[in-house]
Amino acid sequence: MGVGERRAAALERKRLTRRLYRIRLERGLTQAQVAERMRWSQSKVHRIETGENSISYADLKVLLGVYEVDDQLAEELTAMADAARQRSLPEMSDIHSKDFRDFLESELIADREYEFENSFVPGLLQTREYAETVVRKLLYADSCAESEREAVLEQVRRIVSLREMRQQVFAEGGISQARFVLDEAVLRRVVGGGAVMRQQLEHLRKMSRHPRVDLRVLPFSTGAHVAMAGPFVILEFPDAEDRPLLYLENAAGEFLTKHDERLLARFAANFEELRAAAHGADRLDALLDGALAALG
Repeated sequence: MGVGERRAAALERKRLTRRLYRIRLERGLTQAQVAERMRWSQSKVHRIETGENSISYADLKVLLGVYEVDDQLAEELTAMADAARQRSLPEMSDIHSKDFRDFLESELIADREYEFENSFVPGLLQTREYAETVVRKLLYADSCAESEREAVLEQVRRIVSLREMRQQVFAEGGISQARFVLDEAVLRRVVGGGAVMRQQLEHLRKMSRHPRVDLRVLPFSTGAHVAMAGPFVILEFPDAEDRPLLYLENAAGEFLTKHDERLLARFAANFEELRAAAHGADRLDALLDGALAALG
């Protein structure tokens, strides 16, 4: 399934949940009232309306009865539900957290992505060899018990394949603009040895020429900056009703929010400050040339 088809399935899920939310409001019902009539928990109604949970055909049929929708609208919503049930992402609950899975689903329908990274190349810009090296290290693939190695290497393969799938957002029908700011340490840290790192640096140069990519590097000479606490990603969506999404990730886990407006505003301002101080175009090439020369 190409990025256009996966994006379409994700968009149908978004449209369906939003439509069900609006119908409930039009009927003058609260989530608690719907939950009581459906014999659900209120949290289940909330999760369906926010897209956190999909809705089965049987549940949808009963819910539309509660909302007293006419046959034409019921048929339209059922068709949307059929399209929404198409998988936009592979099964990954055993290798990624729910927050990261939600982030990937949101990335599929995003229009713009802004990312700062201070440790390694962002997944959307990684070569396969670089990605394999990073994931092997994070999963302790080279130091795990022999009895676990086959399973761990299979996890590595699946995670790397998923990263390659994510990179399809740059294909036609995907994201319209991606802006990246990397700390200079990302260029200077030799991951996977000289040959792997050289290939990765040349790939960054190539991606910096992509018409929908703005790639900049924050030089060491910048000194202290507003994102020294760690990396972050902001997604923006084509639908004005969709709030931006902030995704944070560190060794302790992931955090994802659309609802903390102050936090979103702070990180959006941080990104613009970082981008203004970072080097792009010819000065980016000079930084890449310096990192390549250091490899020998």
